[in-house]
Amino acid sequence: MRLTWSRPVSISKMYFSKLLCRAAWLALVVTSVTACGGGGSAPALNSVASTPTLNNLPIPPAVSNALSVTVDAGPAGTGHNVNRLYTDVTICYPGSTTQCQTIDHVLVDTGSMGLRLLSSAMAPALNLNRLTGGGLPLLNCAQFVDNRFAWGPVATADVVLGGKTATSVPIQIIADPAFDNPATACSVGGTAITTAATLGGNGIIGLGLFKEDCGASCTNISNNGFYYTCTTASCTATTGAKASIAQQVKNPVPLFAADNNGVLIDLPAASPADASSLSGSLIFGIGTQSNNQMTSGGVLTTSSAGYITTLLAGQTLNTSLIDTGSNALYFDAGTIPTCAGGGGARFYCPSSRIILSTTLVGANALSIPVSFSIDNALGLFAGAPKAILPTLSGPIGDAQTVDWGLPFFYGRRVFSGIEGQASSLGTGPFYAF
Repeated sequence: MRLTWSRPVSISKMYFSKLLCRAAWLALVVTSVTACGGGGSAPALNSVASTPTLNNLPIPPAVSNALSVTVDAGPAGTGHNVNRLYTDVTICYPGSTTQCQTIDHVLVDTGSMGLRLLSSAMAPALNLNRLTGGGLPLLNCAQFVDNRFAWGPVATADVVLGGKTATSVPIQIIADPAFDNPATACSVGGTAITTAATLGGNGIIGLGLFKEDCGASCTNISNNGFYYTCTTASCTATTGAKASIAQQVKNPVPLFAADNNGVLIDLPAASPADASSLSGSLIFGIGTQSNNQMTSGGVLTTSSAGYITTLLAGQTLNTSLIDTGSNALYFDAGTIPTCAGGGGARFYCPSSRIILSTTLVGANALSIPVSFSIDNALGLFAGAPKAILPTLSGPIGDAQTVDWGLPFFYGRRVFSGIEGQASSLGTGPFYAF
């Protein structure tokens, strides 16, 4: 998958949330690298943890609206991950400060909405309450552009990110063994995300442009593709279900008491010395504190579906997006050769470095020039495994899209303004950098 956390297409907003994690299973690479987890031959540094346990609510950090993020090789036992942005997320039983769990290596995704955690990463003692539809469990389906899907029940938890708390938030529990019969419409032709190895993390925290994963359409249409319920108490079969706004999996940021109008991803530029890991900040709020002010750059408003336009090589690519969930820059360029062998066609392999100049254009007609480089992916993957590859790129299979994945964020402060939330840069949805 392209390392874009590909959020499913929202019926109400049609926003392309891509958990695009492209697996880099390249037959010609001596050291196999898994760009999105699973299948890599690089040994895990530590054994996989035993049954997760509870902890007390952590002490809030000194800077309440900032959370540390890291690009590294991923959680133990998942192979070697490339260009993946992780953070720690704490969840608690609603209202509790002791029935909590801090989960590491949760993927940060500005292209999707809501918290989705693997059941296997969650302590059974959390005992979170499941939501129901018509008296039976409410189930959620998240489908990604790489044909992976996440299936599981919706539960409520207090979500703690640094010094910020969103209370009683609907979240998805992925691959809960009590609900192992995904709806055909969710699973058809796809691969289930069931483990940290298949995901490349212990969960996904979707901090994108919108407030929930579906919106108004899911409140009115049963066959919406996002929400289902069991037909019997044993849940051996499911049917489509409506989900109220209150029940839908939610971006936690708008639920904060303050610093709730957007997020800022602040990553340093990548250098050869950063091959193993790179640290930065996830900052909540836009123009609300001294650490989330924009001092230079421009604001690109998006379409109602969350897209901007990229002008590249005479093409107008009007369903482009900026997304930490993708592990490379993805666009179709017929003149750039893809890599040979195995899964190599998923990435570009030019004979020498290519530098391209583009222009990003917002719905407000503001334009910002952007240049980027593409290197041979086989060369990038050769040698000792690296977690940071700023010049990794590949085709997307969509002639109208540039997926500006995590490499776009290296060396930039990138703001995402949430729909309907006012800020010093305007009312979302928008990107600013």
